[in-house]
Amino acid sequence: MEAKYYMEYKESKKAIEEMFDAYYKLKNSKRWGIFKSPDIQEKVREKTEERYREIRKISRKERTIKAEFFEDHFVCTTGDVIQEYQYGEIEALYETNTTLVFVAGRNRKKEAFVGLKKGSVRGRSLADLKTFLLERCIKVTKGIEPL
Repeated sequence: MEAKYYMEYKESKKAIEEMFDAYYKLKNSKRWGIFKSPDIQEKVREKTEERYREIRKISRKERTIKAEFFEDHFVCTTGDVIQEYQYGEIEALYETNTTLVFVAGRNRKKEAFVGLKKGSVRGRSLADLKTFLLERCIKVTKGIEPL
């Protein structure tokens, strides 16, 4: 079976920072009042450094992140870690300037967050991928929301 859409990029420190930026923006958007943090950048930098150190211990080389989108599911591969998601599991789609964010629901063993670099779509346009996702992610009722 051939993927309809494909994304690929290196897991650089910048890519990790963009993913954590999207993750904390999402977490911050779920809080309100005194619990809402006005500045998440310190936490983003801290988690980026921590994660980058972990990755460097595992592998001296930058790992490649690949995402393949099929008719009924998509697969994210980072190094030798493979995660598969059914579109029906995705409860929300978000985006920042650089990242497309997938939030899988509680039907999984644990809630899942996947952040992928928007500029990494190969062979087709990002707009086409977004349209494809909105058609298949039936639980996403608000469209792709900005963070």
